[in-house]
Parts: sequence; structure tokens; C-alpha cells
Amino acid sequence: MVPTAIRAGEIVWSERRGTDLRVKESKEMRSTTVKKLRRAASRGLTLVELVIVITIIGVLTAAISVGVMGAKKKADIGTTGTACNTARGATVMWKNSHTGDECPTIDQLKQEKFLGSDFAVKDPWGNPLKLSCDVDEITCTTAGPDRKEGTDDDIHVPRIDTETPK
Repeated sequence: MVPTAIRAGEIVWSERRGTDLRVKESKEMRSTTVKKLRRAASRGLTLVELVIVITIIGVLTAAISVGVMGAKKKADIGTTGTACNTARGATVMWKNSHTGDECPTIDQLKQEKFLGSDFAVKDPWGNPLKLSCDVDEITCTTAGPDRKEGTDDDIHVPRIDTETPK
């Protein structure tokens, strides 16, 4: 065997058999070729693969945002209920210190320090909290997420039973 050529630091060996010239590849040359093919295959994504990945990300984002929006609405309703309970408690204290049958406003409760100065006068949707005082009950209401009074999503504390008796 006689070395016949040098390619990229490798020696290619040739062997004469009659008139044939056969080239034997060394193990290094075969492994280098395989490595090059693997590297070429792993370099990037095809356009189809990229579109599939983007579609999957879009579907997941949509599914998550639907769940998050539902959870946010429930949390806002809970926050409004808590604010109404706080306002009702402050109204009870106000009524104990004032004579008469009148009902205070939220601003009045804040001015007289029955509620903190940072107490939200409006619900998360921008509707004002309204207090009404009956003889034996203090009710806090707001229009709720649809911002329209008299609809099913209005928030009443204490809750009003809207079911018809059976």
C-alpha cells in the first residue's frame, strides 16, 4: 500500500490490483463523514417543523388565557364581596355611634375613619359600591362585571336568593 493523497489531514491509502485502483477509507474518514451528516441534520428546523411548534404554542397560550380570565373574574367577585363585607361592618359601627335611621355613604365612612383612606370606593369593574340600610339589615350592592344594574351578575352582600320557591 502506498499513500496517494492527503485530504483534510487524513491519508487516503490506495492498493494496486492489476489495473484497478481501489481506495480504502480509514475508520476516521468514515466517522468524520457520519459526524458531518449528523451535524448537518441537526443544524436547524424545517419550515414545517417551525410552523408546527408555533401552532402548538398558540393553542397552549389560548387555553391558558381562557383559564386565567375565568379565574380573574372569580377573584374580582371575591374581592368585591370582601369589600362589601368590610363596608357593612363599618356601617354597623357607624350606626352604633350615630342616632337615627339614615344610612352612611362609603365616602362618609372614610371621612369619619370607619374605613381606611385606601378603601376602594368602586369594584374592580369601576362600579360604585352602594349601601342600603333597612331596619334589621345592611346591604351592599354593585352592578358586577357587566356594569348593568338589575342583571343576574349583580353582586349583593348578603346574597339575595333569586331562585323561585318550589
